[in-house]
Amino acid sequence: MKQRRLTLGVAATIPVLLLAAACSSGGSADATSSASVTTLTWWDGFTQYNTGDSPLEGLIGTCEEQTGITIERTVDQSINDRLTQAASSGDLPDLVVLDNPNVAQYAETGILVDNETSGVDTSAMKQNIVASGIYDGKTYGAPFGSNTLALFYNTDLFTAAGLTPPTTWAELEADAEALTDQAKGQYGIAFSARPDAEGTFQFLPFFWGAGAELTELDSAEAVEALQLWVDLVNNGYASSENVTLNQQEIRDQFAAGHAAMMVNGTWQLNDLDASGIPYAVVPIPAKDGGDAASPLGGEFVNIVQSSDPATVEAAATFVNCFVQPDNLESWLTGQTYISPYADQAETQAADDARLVPWVSAVAAARSRTEDLGSAYATVATNLGEALSGAIAGQSTPADALKTAAEASK
Repeated sequence: MKQRRLTLGVAATIPVLLLAAACSSGGSADATSSASVTTLTWWDGFTQYNTGDSPLEGLIGTCEEQTGITIERTVDQSINDRLTQAASSGDLPDLVVLDNPNVAQYAETGILVDNETSGVDTSAMKQNIVASGIYDGKTYGAPFGSNTLALFYNTDLFTAAGLTPPTTWAELEADAEALTDQAKGQYGIAFSARPDAEGTFQFLPFFWGAGAELTELDSAEAVEALQLWVDLVNNGYASSENVTLNQQEIRDQFAAGHAAMMVNGTWQLNDLDASGIPYAVVPIPAKDGGDAASPLGGEFVNIVQSSDPATVEAAATFVNCFVQPDNLESWLTGQTYISPYADQAETQAADDARLVPWVSAVAAARSRTEDLGSAYATVATNLGEALSGAIAGQSTPADALKTAAEASK
C-alpha cells in the first residue's frame, strides 16, 4: 500500500489548531469495514532492529500472522524529524513508534488518535507506564515495554581496587578517580552527554539527584549536577568523547574495558552478557546518598489520524495484538525490557534474576512528562545542548543552563 497523503498545510512546527483542524477524526468502524484494510504503514527509529530476525521484527511478524495485516515498515533514527516533516507535507504513516515523552507532544498537535476513539486497550497495564501517553485527559497509544537507568560497574576492577559501589556523589567521584588508568585507556566512568534527548535522559538521575526540577533548569541544584559531569571530564575520569557517544557506544566502551562504570539501561543486559565483561548493577546515587530518581524509558506504538475509519480500526486491531502479553514475551526477553503488565513483570523477575532490581526500578521510575507535559521535548533538547556545551568547554554550567532555561520559556 502506498503511503497515504493528508493535506495538512502546516509548518515544521506543526501548529496545533491548524493540524487538528486538518485531520479528520478516525472514529470507530465495525469489524467488517476493517477487514478491507490489509496493509498498514509503520514508522519506527529502531535502526538496530532492522536485521530481518530481530525481536521487534519477530513481534511484528507474529501480529501480521494473527491479524492478517501486512506491515510496510520504514526505519529512521530521526523518527521525530521525519514525522514532523511528514505532518507538513501530508505523507503520514498509519502507525508510528514514539519515545514515551514524545507522545504528549504529538498528541497536542492532533496528529494522533486517542484510545477511546480507536479502541486500543491499555486498561490492564501499570498506570505509571501508561501515564506517559496521557495528554489532556486522554490516552494515546500503548507502551510495549519499559526501561530505566542504573549504574553498571566492572566487578573485577572494583574488587582489585578494594572498592565498593558508590552511594554518594563524593564516593562516585572518588571511585572514578581511583579506577582511571590513562596508560590502559581506562576511564573511571562513562555516560552519554550528547546534545539531544538521549544525553538528557542519561543526565536526569543526576539532575533529579541534586534536587533540581525541570521547571527550573538553571537552579543552583541543576548547576551543581552539571558541574559534577564537567568535573568528571575535566579531571580525566570520563572521556571528552562522551559528547558524541550514544548509549550503545557507551556500552561498547564499558564492554571493552575502557570504563570501570557506566550509566546505562536494562536493554544492554544481553549484549553485556555476550561480551563476557564481569559486571553488576546498583542504583545511581543521589548527591548525599539514597537512590536518585531515574527516568521512565520505553516506547509507545501510536495510531496516526486518517480520514478512513477502517484504517484506524485496522491499526487498533494490530496494536492490540502487538501489546498482548503472550506476544510481547519474546520482545521483552530479547530487549530485556520490563513488561507494562504487573503480573508479567513479576514473572520476568522470577525467571531472570538479572531483572529483579530493574522491575522495582521501573515501578518507581519517574515520568519525564509529569511536570511539563508536551513541553518536555523542547526542554529536553535545550537541556541536552546545555550539558554537551558545558562539557565541551563552550560555556560554564551556570551560563549553559541559563541559556537553556531562557530558551525553554
